[in-house]
Amino acid sequence: MDNKKSQLQAIFRLISGATKNSEHQQSEEARRLFSAALEQSSAEEVLRRSEKKFKDLIEITTDWVWEVDAQGVYTYASPKVKALLGYEVAEVLGKTPFDLMPEEEADKILKFFNEKVINKEPFYGLKNVNRHKDGHLVVLETNGIPIFDEKGELTGYRGINRDITERAQMEEVLRENEKKYLDLYQNAPDGYHSIGPDGTLLEVNGTWLRMLGYERDEVLGKMNFSELLTDDGLKIFWDTFSECKRKGSVENIEYELKRKDGKLFPALINATAIYDEEGNFLKSRSVARDNSAKKDYEKKLLRAAAEWRATFDSMPYGVMIIDSEFNIIKTNEYTSKLTGIPITELINKKCYEVIHGKDRVIEGCPLLKIGNAHSTEAVEFYETKFNKYFMGYIKPLLDKEVLTKKYMISLIDITEIKNKEKKLAESRDAFLNMLKDLDFSYKELRELYQGLIHSFVSAIDAKSPWTKGHSERVTNYAIAIAKEMGIKEKDTETLRTAALLHDIGKLGTYDVILDKPGRLTHEEFELVKMHPGKGAEILKPVAQLGKILPLIKHHHETIDGKGYPDGLKGEEIPLCARILHVADSFDSMTADRPYRPDPGIEYAIFELKKYSGTQFDPKVVEAFLKVLGRPQE
Repeated sequence: MDNKKSQLQAIFRLISGATKNSEHQQSEEARRLFSAALEQSSAEEVLRRSEKKFKDLIEITTDWVWEVDAQGVYTYASPKVKALLGYEVAEVLGKTPFDLMPEEEADKILKFFNEKVINKEPFYGLKNVNRHKDGHLVVLETNGIPIFDEKGELTGYRGINRDITERAQMEEVLRENEKKYLDLYQNAPDGYHSIGPDGTLLEVNGTWLRMLGYERDEVLGKMNFSELLTDDGLKIFWDTFSECKRKGSVENIEYELKRKDGKLFPALINATAIYDEEGNFLKSRSVARDNSAKKDYEKKLLRAAAEWRATFDSMPYGVMIIDSEFNIIKTNEYTSKLTGIPITELINKKCYEVIHGKDRVIEGCPLLKIGNAHSTEAVEFYETKFNKYFMGYIKPLLDKEVLTKKYMISLIDITEIKNKEKKLAESRDAFLNMLKDLDFSYKELRELYQGLIHSFVSAIDAKSPWTKGHSERVTNYAIAIAKEMGIKEKDTETLRTAALLHDIGKLGTYDVILDKPGRLTHEEFELVKMHPGKGAEILKPVAQLGKILPLIKHHHETIDGKGYPDGLKGEEIPLCARILHVADSFDSMTADRPYRPDPGIEYAIFELKKYSGTQFDPKVVEAFLKVLGRPQE
């Protein structure tokens, strides 16, 4: 204002002639001074307008404009500080930015600010955490420039603060996700690697390095993938790598990679190609999976296959696996010896051609009947080609969809059994004819009947030296139990006959099975399990023996229903059959067998008690233990 006043006074002096200049000079000077005064007034008006615009901009901006002195004390704060931190302008002036921060954040930012002040440098994008007046934290981004006086001395900083809390939270989420991704990538269960067009390794993850024992700086950009391969692997690599570039991917490529320590590492690799916008190959992206377990498993399978083949070929009967078109897929040495055809030549031949010598499926072939059935079927037949009787077991083999597409056929030679059955049938017929033709008295007929029964018993026990006397002992035990339990005399006599003949079905069983010193195979045990039903079938035509048939058929049923042949349980089993089961089991446990010596009576008693209620009828066991506890006459 004083400057303006001086200018105006000079103008007035010039106008009134107070100076010695000429009138023209006075007029020119006056015009110049007046023009200068007008220009200054116009400049001040422009300044006022600029200040107003600046103030308006500060009012409408979402950022907080501030100014601090050289000590960092706020000398100016725009009203937006309230929107950002909840403070009034007056509450901020006189404070430092560090007063509005948590202590640990203030220490960090103060160190940074001091470094900038010392160097008189501006700063941009400084992220800092401030505490809102209500206590919650706000993340600000700060930009500041230094302020200098006329002498070039730093007098403070001027800048703006922007709220980036939401962005900071998103960045934190992104960092966490990136951290998780990197952890997943580096520590994935599989190794990852990328190789360039010439095979150079461009990237690997931590798992890959651990698999092969290298450090990252030993391989990236320095090693070619081919250096890790054996000679066989090199041939595979250049073919499959070219295929990957051309097709875009390759799968399940097996390599043995060379570890740093020289050992070979079995790996299974899948790879995809990465191209640029013009379709040029840039690099591969590959997954290397530890293939050791698979390789070990393959070795075990090979060993198991060899062992299985040895077992398969040592079986005393023929085994064939055929498909739904009757083609032989696998077979064993027995079949080869039976047919006189080498195993290699049997493969892919039709089973009906090999077994029956026919050029088409025979009439009544059980495979045609089975279809998609899931149960094992048994069929007995005579084959003129070999002049032998066979028991054939046909087991469907199910695929993943539970459909039958293959069958396993077991051929067991039962010619000897059939011959014995034939002789037995002839003896039975002779016996029946004798009963019809002879007119003995009841006593004589009874004696003949008993004599023939004992003849059958002798034939049964003669099957094996290990079973000699078994039927007589079982009969004595059974009668003693029946008397202890108060069984009627008529039923006791039925039990006596049943006990004597309970093993008659074994006449149709291989001697080699009965005398076998080791554990029976599943198929052999299945043959043995047929003897109760077989015995009932043998005696079925004799009407006078009808009452003993249920006792013979069911003397191997158990109380818990896990016996055979029909899986009867509890009271479903005839009482005398339950008595016969205990007597038969006791004698078996107290006699020598080809696979073990006599374990002794104490062992047998222990077993009877142990399985009372599951295998044996508790009442029968209790009665038998009383019998065993009495002094023998």
